This record gives sequence, structure tokens and C-alpha cells, in this order.
Amino acid sequence: MRPSRPLLIVASCACLVGCVLGPDAPKLAATDAGLSARESWESSELTAEEAAVARALADAQGNEELVAWWTRFGDPALDRLIARADRSNADLGQALSRVRIAQAQLGVAESDLWPDIAAGANYDRIKQNFSQLAAQGVDTSPYSVWAYGLAMGSWEIDLWGRVRRLIDAANQDLRAGVDDLRSAIVSVRAGVATTYMEVRTLEARMAALESSVSARLQTLDLAARRFEAGTATQLELNRATADLEAEAAKLPGLRSSRAQALGELAQLCGTSVDEVSKELGAGSIPAAPVAIDAGIPATLLERRPDLRAAAERYSAAVSRIGAAEAAKWPTLTLSGNFYISATDFSGLGDWSNRAYSFGPSLMMPVFTAGRLDAQIAASRAQAELAFNAWRSVLVRAVAEVDSSIAGAVLAAESRDRFERALASASDTERLGRLQYEHGTITLDHLLDLQDALYSVQDAESQARGLAAQSAVALYRALGGGWQDVAPLQDDAMRDAATATGSSPADAAARDPSAAKETR
Repeated sequence: MRPSRPLLIVASCACLVGCVLGPDAPKLAATDAGLSARESWESSELTAEEAAVARALADAQGNEELVAWWTRFGDPALDRLIARADRSNADLGQALSRVRIAQAQLGVAESDLWPDIAAGANYDRIKQNFSQLAAQGVDTSPYSVWAYGLAMGSWEIDLWGRVRRLIDAANQDLRAGVDDLRSAIVSVRAGVATTYMEVRTLEARMAALESSVSARLQTLDLAARRFEAGTATQLELNRATADLEAEAAKLPGLRSSRAQALGELAQLCGTSVDEVSKELGAGSIPAAPVAIDAGIPATLLERRPDLRAAAERYSAAVSRIGAAEAAKWPTLTLSGNFYISATDFSGLGDWSNRAYSFGPSLMMPVFTAGRLDAQIAASRAQAELAFNAWRSVLVRAVAEVDSSIAGAVLAAESRDRFERALASASDTERLGRLQYEHGTITLDHLLDLQDALYSVQDAESQARGLAAQSAVALYRALGGGWQDVAPLQDDAMRDAATATGSSPADAAARDPSAAKETR
């Protein structure tokens, strides 16, 4: 028995289903952005000290310290605050919701590979009104029609890969959404750490100022005793009093700045200032880690989630070019239905009352007034836009690492110098106090020494804070802090659908590979 010609046509078209039109997105590299593929962060643009740090750190046996970098500061309060931000930060909740949306959109795209089949049943009561038929003796009395069955709408056979390209694009959008979540985690954790360092720095500055106020109070007491003994004038006593009040007047400004920083920290942690204050407790500025593995540009591409997200969006845009090109080719669709119909209810079980219709439809665009070509051009322009966006992120990322390395080295150098200056200023002030007690220097001289000591104390506190914040900035520039995401305990976050079918935190920690490529 020879197969019918229509069946041969359908079978031939089905053989084309493996065809996919359009370009495949290339794997992006630094050279694609016009950057030289240097092998380390040592370059002529770095000072000898910066290059030595980068070279020594790049020789490390891996980047484990980037996974939970904040723990390297050895500060339990910082650990608690970051854990709280993981649970309650609103930006992370929004990022997780966007992942859920992207996964749902992937499911919508994947459903287009399959036919839409609907089941239905209906009942009609029919009364014919044909007088001529009645005159011929035909029964025109009312009758009923019962029917039920299945109907398949117009199902597109994906001959040219249009649907598969759209699925690829949705899959890549999902991956970009997961990387956006990872990027949000990096930003939130770095933001918590930076603001925490600011709070501790302000506390250290307040402690230095309170120490200075205490020293001025002792100086006033000493001046008062000398005045009573007749060895000091009323002018000296007034000067010591004014100096004390002027120094104490600086405290409200620092307290206000600390309150503002606490508010920012509470916002990042998604909680109240009172709760943050409980988590803080007493503490000092954490010491910046001595070593950070800067890595090389290749690992930077793998680590920074904003780069990964930009690359995925470029791939999605390239996939949509193929979908636009496929729209210019013939479209093969299948449709049909199967039903059982009877004039009485009992006849619905009679197989002889079955009926069906099924057949293909082949349509090809002939005239679209340039719409399809314009859509292809728009898709290519979107891909070009996405590539330039990726290039912009890459250039910024490399610049951030370069500047962060320099910033960390210079901040550490400044901190060390101020620590030495503080030791010298403290010793000088102590000697000046002894000399004033013995009357060998004037009150003005002693107050100048105390002013110098406080200035160095304040600058040293700020230098230690800047060194810690510079280390955080480098960790952030290197894309650290999302690879081993702690579980986010909020119920809405835990229940969020992810590409891996596990918790949202797990989705942020690895690729959503459950959404398979269809190509």
C-alpha cells in the first residue's frame, strides 16, 4: 500500500523540525570588548607595592576566601548582620520574585512546543422551521443534540526553530535573572559590611573625642588648681573652659552621623534600628584582611554575576534573531477534533456516533510591507545593544578591580602611618602635660598638643575604617559573596520557584540547569 501524497508532505516537513535558523551566541571573552587578555593584575599602571600585593595574592591556591569573605574580618556582629540581611532585605525579595517571573515565562515558552488540547461537551435543542419540508412530510419537531470530545487548536510544527529559539531566549533570561539575584546578594552584603565599618568608625571617633574631652577636663582641673595657687591667670582658666566646651560640642555631630548610619544599616538588614543596635553590641573597627586573591580576568568573568547576567542577556538577544528570521519561512500547523454526537443522551456511549477531523495547514508570508525584515533588523540591533551593555559592564568591572587594589594598598599604608603618628602624638601630649604641671610650658602650648593628639586620633580611626571599607570594596569588585549563599529564611523566599526546583538561595548558588536547552 502506497502512502498518500499529503502524508508524505507532512512527513517531509516533520523531518525539518531539527532545523534551527539564526546565529548562535558566541562565548564572550575580554578580547571581544577590546581589552588585552593579561594574565595577572600586575601591570605598569600599578605601583610596585600594588603589583607585589596582586602578584602574591594571585599565586594563592584558589579563591575560597571570596565565598564568605566577611568572615575573614573575624567580627561576629558583622556575621550576624549579614545573616539578617540575607533573611529580610527587601531588594533580595524583589530579585527572587523576578527569578520566579522568569521561570514562569520559560514555562510559557516551552509550552509552545506542544499542542493545546481541550475537552468539551455541549447540548443543543434545535427546532427547524422549514415549511416546505413540513409540506413534504418531514418531521420538523424539536430535537436534542448531545456531544462531547477533544479539540486541538492550531499547533505549530517548529520547522525552522522559531519556538526553540524563543525557549533558548527565555532560558537565558532566567539565567540572567538568577545572576541578578547573585549580584543583589553581592551588593547587599557589601553594603551591610561597608555601613557596618562606617558605624564602627564613627564609634571609634566618638571614643577618641570623649577621650579628648576627658583630657580637656583634666586640663581645666589642673588650670583651676594652678589658679587657686596663684600660678595661673583667670585668662588661662577661661581658655581651658572654652576649649573644653568647644571640644564637647563636636560630640552631637558624630552621634547624629552614627544614628544616620544605623538607619541605613537597618534598612539594608530589613529591620528596625533597635534590632540592629542589639545585634551590634560593643565592638571596634575590624582589621582588614592581609591578603585577597585578585585572580585574573578569566576568573573575574566567571565570578562577577553582573557580567554573567549581561552575557546571558546578550545570548538571549541573539536567540531572538533566529526567531525573527524563522518568521519569514512557511509555517506548518496541525489542527483537528474528535467528538461523539447523538440526538439522545444514551447514544453518547455508542462508538458508531464518533466523528473527527484532522489536517495540516501550510502558510507562507507573501506580503508584509517589510514588517518581518524590520523585526529582524530590530532583533539584530537589540543583540548589538546587549553586547555593548556587556562590554560596558566588563570595562567597568576591570576598572573597579584595578582601582580597588590601589585603594586597598593605599588605605593600608595610610592606616599604618597614622598608627605610628598616634603613638608619637600620645607620647608628646603626655610629656606636655607633665611640663605644664611643672610650669615649664604655657597652657596654650598644652592645648595645642591636645588638639594635635585628637586630630591624629580622629584621622587614625578614619584610616582604619577606610582600610576595612577598601577591603570590602575589593571583595565586591571581585564578585565575591554569592557562591555559597546562606539560606534565606523568609517563607516567601523559601517557597519561590527556581530553575533548580530547590530553594531560592540554592538557585543563586548555581546555574538553573533544570531548564534544559532545547536546541
